[in-house]
Amino acid sequence: MNGIKFKVLILAIILVLTQGLLDRLFFVSDIIGYIIDAVVLLAVVFYFRYSFKVPGAKFFLLFLVICFYIGFVNNNSVVETFLYLRYLIFTYLLFNQLYVSPLSIKQWNLLLKLLVVMIVLQGLGSAFNVFILQQRVEGYVGLMSSVGGTTATAFPVLISVMVSTYFLFKPKMTKQDWLWCGTVLISAFLVGYSSGKRGIYFYIPIYMFLTFMLAAKHLAVYSFFKKKIFNASSVLVVLFPLFIFGIQNSKGFSYSLDGSESASQTISSAISYAESYEGATDQYGRTIGRSNTSMRIFRYSLSQPSSFFFGEGYGSMKSDSVQRNLGFRYGIVGFTRDLVSGGWFLMLGTMYLFYFIILKNKSYTTKGTKVLRTLLMLVFIGVHCFYSSDFSVSLKLTVFLVPVAVLINSPYQAHVLKHIVNMKKIAF
Repeated sequence: MNGIKFKVLILAIILVLTQGLLDRLFFVSDIIGYIIDAVVLLAVVFYFRYSFKVPGAKFFLLFLVICFYIGFVNNNSVVETFLYLRYLIFTYLLFNQLYVSPLSIKQWNLLLKLLVVMIVLQGLGSAFNVFILQQRVEGYVGLMSSVGGTTATAFPVLISVMVSTYFLFKPKMTKQDWLWCGTVLISAFLVGYSSGKRGIYFYIPIYMFLTFMLAAKHLAVYSFFKKKIFNASSVLVVLFPLFIFGIQNSKGFSYSLDGSESASQTISSAISYAESYEGATDQYGRTIGRSNTSMRIFRYSLSQPSSFFFGEGYGSMKSDSVQRNLGFRYGIVGFTRDLVSGGWFLMLGTMYLFYFIILKNKSYTTKGTKVLRTLLMLVFIGVHCFYSSDFSVSLKLTVFLVPVAVLINSPYQAHVLKHIVNMKKIAF
């Protein structure tokens, strides 16, 4: 990759992952956001080489044409349409550029190390909020910014899946491996805990279980895998009291607890709270839980032809009139955001783009990359369909997802993947 373009990409990643810190330092969040968007756009357009060899390249152009037509039908201006779609556009264009621009081994080492360092910095920022400032603010997600704080759940889930896959497929862990894996996992969890997010106590165990099950299918024949299971089980036993402590000190979960409950009672109470929350409504009968909001919007889109094809307009999910008409107040996730805003094509097209990014492999196939690819898609589906729109409303998750997807899927980066596998002695 061109040296200047690579440096701008590095700068863009740093800015995306420190936006919250910059907002708090300078108190000009809108200006900071515009600057970051401009730097990301520069990283895309500088030495621009759009390639139709990249999976989804032709579909992406068709997708944009139809999305702007949907905006026209809904009386959205070109600017409004672009602002709604910009992070999805940035995500695919970054994927397209990285896919066909071979990075040297040195550049990949720098990029991957930067991502690891940025994860640790999120943990340090979270620790500062909790232990120094003694604050647990939902909108503070490490050094990142997050309206509503959902990134504080999606981020730890994505990172824990990546790190756990590396751990399971590496036959022999060095002290340095243990140090970095442990530091990264703790940092990711601190992000969720410091923001007071309840979802991490459900999503992380579910995805850890899926990771071990998918890995076991390929690694059960190896003797080192049994040791991995033992080590992981030992760590989980040690951390289980912290898991219970986190539930007991999370808003919502803690309301019905007095601290004298057993571990099973604490978990049972958390599950009951989650079930009640998912199906909750306000005093006007409007849904406020994710599950019932998703079902209401899903049914509405099928009952109204105009909503099915065109939605209600970009950004309309924030309109009071639209919320009253559809009967929801809160609980919007990724796919329902798109259903309300642009209808079924926007919703399915967005998911199809991530299918191209995550699952379309043109590099060599290995056991480890196959598992990682499947897990990344499951994380996207879990977050986008059941939790939040983080994958399409910002770049905080995709700056991690896109480089990893390119590394394991692009034939232009296969030499680097082989080098990493050989040097790290990973059982891929």
